[in-house]
Amino acid sequence: MPVYIRKNVNFTPPSIDNFPLEDDEDYITDPDQLLDRLPQPYRMIDKVLSQWYDEVWQIIEKRENERLEESRRIRAPQYECSAQMESQGRACCVCDSVDGRYIFIGQPRGLSAVDVQTQEKVASWEEESVDIHYVKAYLIGVQVYLVVTIDDMGFARLLIFGGDKFYFVKILNEFQKGRGGAHRPIFSNPAHGEGGTKLIISKCEASRNGDYLGAMFENPETAEVWLEVYKLPRDAWLNELESVLTKKEEKSEEDQGTDTQAPTDQEAPTPQNEVEPPPAATQSRKHSLSRGSSRLSVYTNTTNYEESTGGEKHTPKLSPTSVVMKLKPPPSMSGEGNPASSIHSACQKVDSGEVIGTGVNHILTPNHKDMRKEVFAHLHDNLMEYLPKEEEAEPLEDVNFHFMTAGRLVPTGLEQQSQIEEEDDMKRLPTTIAVWWKGSTHVVHYSLLKQHKDFDVKPDLVWPYLSPVTSSAISDDTSLLAVGFENGNIIIWDRYLGIQRGIVNIMDRVKIVQLTFLDPNICPQNLDDYQPYRTKTSTHLLALCDNGALYIMMSGPGLELDPICITPPVESEDDIFTMVQPIPGMHDLLITVLKSGKVQIRDTLQGTVLCEPVLPKSHELMTPWDPVVAVGAMGQVLFLKGNNKDYGEEEGGDQSESAGALFMYQMKLFPTLDSYMSRRRDKVSQTVHAKIENRIEALMKERIAQQGLRKHRMQERWGNMKEEIWSILQYKDMAEKKADNRPEIHYKRVRNLSQTPGSMGWTPFFRN
Repeated sequence: MPVYIRKNVNFTPPSIDNFPLEDDEDYITDPDQLLDRLPQPYRMIDKVLSQWYDEVWQIIEKRENERLEESRRIRAPQYECSAQMESQGRACCVCDSVDGRYIFIGQPRGLSAVDVQTQEKVASWEEESVDIHYVKAYLIGVQVYLVVTIDDMGFARLLIFGGDKFYFVKILNEFQKGRGGAHRPIFSNPAHGEGGTKLIISKCEASRNGDYLGAMFENPETAEVWLEVYKLPRDAWLNELESVLTKKEEKSEEDQGTDTQAPTDQEAPTPQNEVEPPPAATQSRKHSLSRGSSRLSVYTNTTNYEESTGGEKHTPKLSPTSVVMKLKPPPSMSGEGNPASSIHSACQKVDSGEVIGTGVNHILTPNHKDMRKEVFAHLHDNLMEYLPKEEEAEPLEDVNFHFMTAGRLVPTGLEQQSQIEEEDDMKRLPTTIAVWWKGSTHVVHYSLLKQHKDFDVKPDLVWPYLSPVTSSAISDDTSLLAVGFENGNIIIWDRYLGIQRGIVNIMDRVKIVQLTFLDPNICPQNLDDYQPYRTKTSTHLLALCDNGALYIMMSGPGLELDPICITPPVESEDDIFTMVQPIPGMHDLLITVLKSGKVQIRDTLQGTVLCEPVLPKSHELMTPWDPVVAVGAMGQVLFLKGNNKDYGEEEGGDQSESAGALFMYQMKLFPTLDSYMSRRRDKVSQTVHAKIENRIEALMKERIAQQGLRKHRMQERWGNMKEEIWSILQYKDMAEKKADNRPEIHYKRVRNLSQTPGSMGWTPFFRN
């Protein structure tokens, strides 16, 4: 007779809810199995080996399942590089020009500009002990670019690239001229000399056309941060560069006529740290520097040349920049309270109520807050130990800002004639800046047209929210502003109309880390049945979450925000996106970089991987968490920076040319992208200015265009009228026939004055 004995008889469950589930392994059928077969220490060794074997077998099964899943997955085609630029192996950062003509490469000891089509170095700017780690270019004129750089020491420099040359403008951190006229950064207090505290710039961005610039300053000694906004004299710079290049052109024409040497630096100023090309390599190229019709022909070098180091260099004097405002981060809401000594002085510091404030200027004094804490602790003394510990608020060390044109939300600037008459939205001057600090729950708007005194700047508009802001995006014409939050919500504002287009929740407990507005030409536009002019524009918004999911939604007037997941959340940490960027000129394609180092080109609306540009086996992508990637020629050429796997730091590290290389890919040669390259993309403006003049003009054009069909319409109308008249006559004839066939009724009247029709005794006589 079998005996069943429970293994865990000494276990007593505390409650029925925690009772373990019974299975076959909880019982044994043989009582002899209660005794161990092996004595110590062999029993312990057997147990350790069995556990180790089970863990190893689980790892093997996991890897085998991953290998099978990878083999079943449909892999995108991989394409190798078309050319390798070994001379740019020390590149630390790369950015493309807005028009796709050049790419700017930041390197140790300087900056260089490379022609995208020929891959030849056009110009360079060099300075000792300057390692450029950030570079961004803005188009301020026709083939004239404002280049903003930040080096490894935190110094921001402004340069202008025009006429195939770099012109140094200034260092935003305080600077002074050293020996030989070289610009050397100094510290926040010049009296301290080298022993003072230097100011560091961690972020520097300009407006779309280079009219304004914002820079985030940090003081490492006091841990203070603030944002400075500058007004850039763009038009003055263009005129000054035009005059400089005009002198160069006149001098070069004189030298060609007299067959003499190249002009000296005293006769025509040249850019700093730039060498004139030899006369044999000089070719003629025309460049237009100003925004208007002014054009200039200058002689520049379009081929590679060897740089010399002799001769003294001069920099043309350019107009200085001016500071518009300085903004400090808002104080924490969980601070000590209002430092006023009395209630009366505290009430004086409260906002006047003209603008909804940030809520930091309140009348709650530190004594009042301490008293409230003591009362709360006394009432809930038995529950205080269960409260979560208060975490120290992180300092606001990062700021995000957008320069925007005039709109209905902040109407300052709408009365300007330039804002009304300018038809191109891209050429309108910014009038407002929207700012939000990391960890803050407010988006604050400031007017750029008002006069401010240092840090005493009051916002013109404040958007308070319940959740901290984590991302934001602005459309190209600044008419749409999207804000993403830590709780997964997204809000889209129509600044031109001054209304909210909608709010949507992507997913609970998911942070929105990136938002991007796509070009409206890839979004289907809902045109009205009768309007010869457009009344609205729809566009797509791309949202990236911290779990690796990628969503896209259509934003338009009267449309509900319906997010569509084009890339599901990732399971492996190596598949997290470190870069998601629409390809310039082709927003229906995305270039993405994974944490594992893979570079992929995806369809924007579907999220499918179309192809993967791969580096040679001897190289790997440089810093996948912050990749060096750029796309030039309006989506035709892709540049990737790769490091040599076999190159050691003892051989020179990243400072050597052989440590890496810049690889170029001709995307127009990728077979999977042929259908995208051949698509026609018409320009669609995001803002519709339906003025009365535009409406009347559109109606008149439609009326004139329809005059050619007038004769056909008249003939068609006369034909319809004949049919209508015939139908009317037929109806009339049918009515007459019905009237003839109707039976007649004759009445015999009795003349009796005492009786009237309808009275008693009166009856009609019928006769057939």
